Amino acid sequence: MGRSRITPKLRVHKGKYYCTDIYKPNGKRSTVNFGSTDDRTEGEIYVAFGKWLDLFKQYPHKVLAFKDPYQAVTEMVNPTNVVSVGELLQKYCVYAHKITPEVGSNKIHPNFIFLSRVDQFLKPYFDWPVKDFGPDELFQVQQALVEHRYPTGRKLKPYTRRGINDTTNWIRKIWKWGMGRGMVTAEQVQGLEELKPLRIGRTVAPDNVKRHRVTEEELAKVLNCLGSVVADMLRLIWHTGMRPNEVCSMRPFDILRDDNDCWLYIPGREQSPVGKHKTMRFEKIKVIPLTKQPQLILTPRITNFDSKEYIFSPKETVRELLAKKAQHRTTPMSCGNRPGTNQKEHPMIKPRNRYDHETLRRACQRACKKAGVDAFVPYDLRRSMATRARATLGKDAAKVLLGHASTSTTEIYLLEEVQEAMKVAKAFSA
Repeated sequence: MGRSRITPKLRVHKGKYYCTDIYKPNGKRSTVNFGSTDDRTEGEIYVAFGKWLDLFKQYPHKVLAFKDPYQAVTEMVNPTNVVSVGELLQKYCVYAHKITPEVGSNKIHPNFIFLSRVDQFLKPYFDWPVKDFGPDELFQVQQALVEHRYPTGRKLKPYTRRGINDTTNWIRKIWKWGMGRGMVTAEQVQGLEELKPLRIGRTVAPDNVKRHRVTEEELAKVLNCLGSVVADMLRLIWHTGMRPNEVCSMRPFDILRDDNDCWLYIPGREQSPVGKHKTMRFEKIKVIPLTKQPQLILTPRITNFDSKEYIFSPKETVRELLAKKAQHRTTPMSCGNRPGTNQKEHPMIKPRNRYDHETLRRACQRACKKAGVDAFVPYDLRRSMATRARATLGKDAAKVLLGHASTSTTEIYLLEEVQEAMKVAKAFSA
């Protein structure tokens, strides 16, 4: 009586590709190749191996007749080639990971946040054929999004109307992608378009509250409660309208001084011909003019214009804080610790080389609370600058200064819709 065969296991051959060693029904040994992670994720390979192994135990001759194990799984598990909703979403996620650029600071790309939400609300339909998912099912997903509450600290918060509409649009986008790959028909994609987006006043889903308008007096109060580094960063945003992340990543190397009256700041200018910024995907160069007021803020902080070190550093803030504490010291210098004597050589927490927009936002909101001002964030200063530019120079000028691809984006930043009416009224009365 022959001994029982050991169950095949998946292994990595020379660190390049996955394979498994098996015995054919005739007793001969063979190796089945499952490919490398260049084509599929490790999770996909292991899932396919599990399905293939179950089929191999039941129908070894039939399984080995196929060209590769993936074809065997596809043809034997799903003989009619009917794609399920779960398979469509899985294939799109693999595609999205290949084409989506990495985000700085090891953060998650916003696209994947929406994809995880789509995955969560499509789970009840994962086993459904794609052809059975229509506008009625998409409506059920939309209602589930409206009723859902997610935890934020100790509170449960609903999704906003815009966030729900974006999620349903992502589902339509995935179906359109599947149509281009032959997994979805044009009629199915057309059917999903029947569902209308949520409208203002016709749904219980809340809208985001408009950003707080920041006045010059409020800004002055907040700046008095901040250190010089963060205060100068907020002043730059107020005068130039640059994005918080752009002021955080500012380096002397990125500033061109060909014109003494107006310097040019090109974020990440050595990384691509158009720099490194939010709208670089449109092949649009981002130039931030720095006139006299921004120059007065930057000049004391720059010693070498060829340096690639960040202009605004948390290390400088820490030094200022320690100097301020030493200045208000009441203990005689002959007693206690002298400045610098009790510092650890290798502390567990060290200040970073640069700020990020989240750190800047938290510092700004803490200062607002201390100053007794309604809380605002650095982006509100950008919007305030947009409003001033629009009221003085018009919509197109605001678009150029903010670096938007279209004036429709600039409209999002305007604080009052009456700005245009005021401008027309003034022109008419004149």
